[in-house]
Amino acid sequence: MRRIVTGLAVLGLALTGCGTEADGDDGKAKQPSASSPAAGGTAAPTWAYDEILDDESELSDVIATADDDVWAAGTVTATDSENPSPDDGFLLHHDGTRWQRQPMPAALGSTVHEARFDSLGPDGFLLTASLPTLAGPRTVRWDGTRWTALPELPGDGGRLVDMKAFAADDVWALSGESRIHHWDGTRWSTSTLPATVVSLDGVAADDLWAVGHRDTGGSSDGGELTQPAAVHWDGSSWQLTETPAYRFPEPVPPEPAASIDHVLALAADDVRAYGTHNFNHGEVEDEPQEEPVRLRWDGSGWAKAPDTEGDCAGRVPMAVDGTRGLFLDGNRYVDSGGACTKIKRPRLPSEGGVRATSRQSLWLSAVEVVPGTDRVLGVGHVQVNQSGNPMSKSVIVSLKR
Repeated sequence: MRRIVTGLAVLGLALTGCGTEADGDDGKAKQPSASSPAAGGTAAPTWAYDEILDDESELSDVIATADDDVWAAGTVTATDSENPSPDDGFLLHHDGTRWQRQPMPAALGSTVHEARFDSLGPDGFLLTASLPTLAGPRTVRWDGTRWTALPELPGDGGRLVDMKAFAADDVWALSGESRIHHWDGTRWSTSTLPATVVSLDGVAADDLWAVGHRDTGGSSDGGELTQPAAVHWDGSSWQLTETPAYRFPEPVPPEPAASIDHVLALAADDVRAYGTHNFNHGEVEDEPQEEPVRLRWDGSGWAKAPDTEGDCAGRVPMAVDGTRGLFLDGNRYVDSGGACTKIKRPRLPSEGGVRATSRQSLWLSAVEVVPGTDRVLGVGHVQVNQSGNPMSKSVIVSLKR
């Protein structure tokens, strides 16, 4: 789950990315790439460890309403494989001085999965979590003073795919089978979208996008089974928009398909879509290269966009850094001029079972820019690979520019 910080100034970036590698780091020091500002003598940004959790926990998301009001969500999982227990959810709250552990709101229960936050601006934020079966998402609202539960999604609810909130009475939730649910402050209403969608984003209540793919069925000559799809909400109805088609040249590989996996709305006339054009590998000897799907909406139509070059190619935005750039997955950063930098990270202290000879990599699940400040936080874990006792340590990091 990735939550993008939006509603900020337009960035003149030809950004793309749909990679699955989180760090690309083998735990050893690497030289900066030629496209990195660090190569020119300017110090690269670095993550610093604010908290290193000692228990068997996983942190899934982080949100901040102010510098003295930061929240992180996590779970603790039993390590006894013979007697496994459900994930026990918890919250961490930072009041400007220190992190304190708190239980999950009673309406969510103690057993949760994939807890996530969604900002409501001045109305607080939402906390949503699914049951361990990945079904039956529950949502509560924090208004700065207390937690209030929203009614469950209509029907069986299904697995929560994505969510976008504009206000306490304007929340969109996407569940399985492309069902979109809207909360108006009183009740949920449900619609079925004309495509299979997996990601939501928008800049206004009457300007929301849902993206994914539409089935084409292919053809007798081996055409693409799916093509990218983008569905737009204008305040009154959902409409499928025209998107460029992707085709492999002859000979067409088996089961080709193109789709969008992620959407980022920076402005009404600047929306980015990220996906892949791939096929079923291993069935033919002469395989073409997979192709990134990179689309951009300019306010009137979708067009193909170039991929980012260098080390930032194939990476997905995780947060918007004001007008300066974007934080990407894999601890990469691209500034407004397109320069790509790898964000460095220190090694964990050699204690608590972590050896000085271990190979380490940082995997972040969420990045948050604290409103009104220059502070940036991230949550995730450090993977520690070492003989005999590999482990991971959940961490909260902050950016040192």
